[in-house]
Amino acid sequence: MGRLILTVTPNPAYDVSYTTPVLEPGEVHRVSTVHRRPGGKGVNVASVLAAMGEPVMATGFATEEFAGDVRRLGVRADFVEALPHVRSTVAVYDGDRTTSLLEAGVAPTEPATAESALRERVRALLPEVGCVVVSGSLPPGVTTTLPADLARLANDHGVPCLVDTSGAALAAAADVPGVALSPNADELAELCGSVTDVVLAARSLVDRGAGMVFATRGDEGMLVAAADGCWFVPAVAAVSGNPTGAGDAASAAIARGLAAGESPAEIAEDATALAAAAVVSAVAGSVDPARYAAYRVGVVARPVTAEGAT
Repeated sequence: MGRLILTVTPNPAYDVSYTTPVLEPGEVHRVSTVHRRPGGKGVNVASVLAAMGEPVMATGFATEEFAGDVRRLGVRADFVEALPHVRSTVAVYDGDRTTSLLEAGVAPTEPATAESALRERVRALLPEVGCVVVSGSLPPGVTTTLPADLARLANDHGVPCLVDTSGAALAAAADVPGVALSPNADELAELCGSVTDVVLAARSLVDRGAGMVFATRGDEGMLVAAADGCWFVPAVAAVSGNPTGAGDAASAAIARGLAAGESPAEIAEDATALAAAAVVSAVAGSVDPARYAAYRVGVVARPVTAEGAT
């Protein structure tokens, strides 16, 4: 077992998943399966890590009730209790597609005080932490530089940090020296402007100072760029299910690999296998370790150059 992995979820959610045979706008649907659990991207990452036997703690902004629900998942939790209530997200899975309904969330009661408290909470934990993961969106009222600030704080203490966010918050985090990033295709295009080749785009972020860039490409696979090269990992073949939690499972594997000091290629292989295991699980934040182990055997990264990750 490695050192503690700390996940930070500024905008947590209760994740509600519905399964229905077909989804038709404007029609009444009878839902065959309902799952409701505490989530948000960082909480899902923590839940996956706990399922894989890794030492992990979840923090961020929340309510007392939400923090208790996270602990009931078997995850250590030390949240800043600063939200009036925790939002809900709804994913409707009809067998072929997932339709998501995402609430924006609510601002902390005193945003500046909450941000300061979260920074201090992370700072206090860093001596025992092997990796920090900052995941998901920010609630209204919170400064867009918060993920970047936490990444710099981790960097100052020699702790690797993975940031998985979007928009202005991702752009700010991309300028933190040594940070690890995991943008999807749309986020990568937004960050890099007119650069259309995924290899060139990921490498441009490394040239700006990022330590590693894990470009997630859904059912095509994952590309990772670092100072010493670039590798592509095809997705596990013939895997079907609900992809809602695949990105969070990948982040869990990346965090574990960063904490252990693994190579970029090894981390991307592990992330691809764990993401596949999440797809066949019923809800985000849930994985079957045996299924992951079976997938991991056949996952191999290959070096690529520009226009080579197709």
